[in-house]
Amino acid sequence: MADDRKDEELMQFLDEAPASKAALHKSGGNSVWRILITDDEKDVHTATTFALRNTRILGRPIEFLHANSARETIEILKSQKDIAVIMLDVVMETPNAGLDLVAVIREELKVTDSRIILRTGQPNQAPEIEVIRDYDINDYKLKSELTQSKLYAALTTAVRSYKQIRMIEAGKKSLDLIVRSSAELMSKSGLNAFAQGVIVHLSGLLSVPPEGLICVRRTDCRNEGQPEIIAAAGQYCALIDKPLSDLSEETPRSLITRCLDSRENVFEASGLALYLGSSARGDMSCFVSSDTQVDEVDQALLELFCTNISISADNLALVEQLRSYAYVDEQVGLPNRNALIQAIDEEIAQGRRDKSVLALVNIDNFAEMNASLSQRYGDQLLKAVGDHLRSSFSPPTMLARIGGDTFAIFGHESVVGAESVAAAFNTAFTVEGDAQLISVTSGCVPLREAEGNAISVIKDANIVLKAAKVSNRGGVLQFDRYSLEQAKGRLELLKNLRAAFDQEQLFLMYQPKIDIQTGNTIGVEALVRWPLPNGDLVSPGVFIPLAEQSGLIIRLGEWILRTALTELRSLNENGWPRLEMGVNLSVAQLQHPALMDMLKAVLSDTGVDPSSVDLEITESIAMRDMERKSQLISEIKALGFKVSVDDFGTGFSSLNYLQKMPVDCLKIDQTFVHAVNEGNGRDIVELIVTLGRKLNMRVIAEGVETEAQANTVSELGCDEVQGYFFAHPMTREQLHDWLATRSH
Repeated sequence: MADDRKDEELMQFLDEAPASKAALHKSGGNSVWRILITDDEKDVHTATTFALRNTRILGRPIEFLHANSARETIEILKSQKDIAVIMLDVVMETPNAGLDLVAVIREELKVTDSRIILRTGQPNQAPEIEVIRDYDINDYKLKSELTQSKLYAALTTAVRSYKQIRMIEAGKKSLDLIVRSSAELMSKSGLNAFAQGVIVHLSGLLSVPPEGLICVRRTDCRNEGQPEIIAAAGQYCALIDKPLSDLSEETPRSLITRCLDSRENVFEASGLALYLGSSARGDMSCFVSSDTQVDEVDQALLELFCTNISISADNLALVEQLRSYAYVDEQVGLPNRNALIQAIDEEIAQGRRDKSVLALVNIDNFAEMNASLSQRYGDQLLKAVGDHLRSSFSPPTMLARIGGDTFAIFGHESVVGAESVAAAFNTAFTVEGDAQLISVTSGCVPLREAEGNAISVIKDANIVLKAAKVSNRGGVLQFDRYSLEQAKGRLELLKNLRAAFDQEQLFLMYQPKIDIQTGNTIGVEALVRWPLPNGDLVSPGVFIPLAEQSGLIIRLGEWILRTALTELRSLNENGWPRLEMGVNLSVAQLQHPALMDMLKAVLSDTGVDPSSVDLEITESIAMRDMERKSQLISEIKALGFKVSVDDFGTGFSSLNYLQKMPVDCLKIDQTFVHAVNEGNGRDIVELIVTLGRKLNMRVIAEGVETEAQANTVSELGCDEVQGYFFAHPMTREQLHDWLATRSH
């Protein structure tokens, strides 16, 4: 009886022909399991098809594809996708045709997810275990074993395995899409652009055309709680910025409403609505049209997508706020330097350099007003200037605040120019109820005259502005290529000077001072030198003013004094105990509040006698703010230093103040010494010598280059001389040798 049932279950109906391929392809691959039967026996195709007619596996019907040879199998696999199971005969054209075909399927065609069930009518043709393992074969059956129930069981196991593999692969791809979508969406600017991107990425995730829309029901109830369409794609594009009630289609309107009300995702065969809400920005729902029901796995992935997108949307407000901080000056409500750089670079990229002008405007004496009238007043003034600029220049002209009290006006040359900039500040500003008329200095740079990108353009404008502060304060200075190149040269030189100083490339030379009557060396003057890589020296007349203007002179001046006094101690210890060291003090050093502390520290560190140190101050500096300078010089002399007035005769000294100024020596400027034997040059030198005698000061003639000059200044009664006729500046080694030679 059991044998009879076994025979019945075998069910080999030889008269039934397989259905045509066209008929088998009617149903889509997503709603059926596609089974490929490869066998050179027509009866096997017929029996298998009949045995599994009307059979459903895991809720889906079966669709059969048929191949009679390895060649036909390869053609089908190349043209057809989503084949769940391949039922493959081992013996066809050759005894191992099926096994050879497995290698082609896996290695050449790269079909890795389809499950393979090997079938054979010859028990001795069983494949090796290694073949089953290496080629990922799902099962091996004898044809005689494949009763209806066993065939169903084998296919169910294979289909379940195929489904799991596809779910894992789909999950990996979907997760990758989710991660990339979230990252790309975070780069969107603004909620509307972000929402538009959500529709596109969600459609890509579902592999459907981008047909959908996003609605927001805001928490501020500005639309009385009615959902508003903020983004749309496909046929819904015309509905952007309109209420959801304007949507005529019932299905999407209903799905979105259900989603917003329940705050949960809604999945239907006609489409889906995802909840992307937030307590911070209001309820948000995304509808995407679809013609298939989303399965459980995809629903779980979409839940993950929603979580990522919701977090991204929540962070969008923060991103926008940070963007505002990055490009907006909060104090005056204008764009900042970053925004200006971006705007200029865009103009350059779009080829509009020829007609654009950048003007920088700086408030004159703002620091003084801020200090005397309070910082609050200064802040109000800056705000008033920003408001006034907005009323004077309208878009597309761009206004920006790029630094403390410096504003920028950027636009077409017909709008931004010297006259329009000056006119904007001809009227008074109202600050804290008071009318305030301010003075501003401006520098204008046409982009066609500037080179490089936006940063270079702003740098050029700053150079023009600084030049205007010096030569045209209170006015507008237009760009001048020659002056700019000179200024750039000075900036480059200053940069190199800083580098040279930091790398200890600067050094001191020493020029002797001679007693004109005895010929003895009574001292030396320390002179700083800056060598270039080619061996040339940069003139101190060039780099010292740069150091003074930049503030580098404070560090440089202390280094010069410390190095000079260290050398003086070395000279004293090596047999020249009575030599003096002359060192120049700059105006910046004299104005620096830490000058006295610096002098005390250098004296303490070097241990020299301050009475052998002569600090030289130029006449123009000494006579500026003479009451304060007189007090300062008294404090310096109280430390034991000597003080000389350098370059005397080039300034405008008041004899009254000079008489009260506690200095020890006058140094006649070399221009007078060079002309001492010409015209009235002798009279001028004689006058200075007489003045020094009357004020009980020593008189030094500097720049003596000839014997005739030396004889004349000696005749006129100068105490000391200094110049090339007696000695050139020397390095410390040369100085030691020179002194040793003279002493012998």
